[in-house]
Amino acid sequence: MIDADEKAMRAKVVADAAHSTAMSSLRTSTEYLADAAACVDGLIDVDALGRRTRRRYGLPEEDA
Repeated sequence: MIDADEKAMRAKVVADAAHSTAMSSLRTSTEYLADAAACVDGLIDVDALGRRTRRRYGLPEEDA
């Protein structure tokens, strides 16, 4: 699991991303929000969040 500081940082990053999306008149999917919550809680890491998001939209995996 992650510590409280890491969780707070992840929560801020997710909130900032959601705000940016809203300011661009876009909508965040419920699937992404669930994955982002799992990332904030330390259940998945940011790389897994990216892979899930790319897979959901049919985008190729990033090169390592």
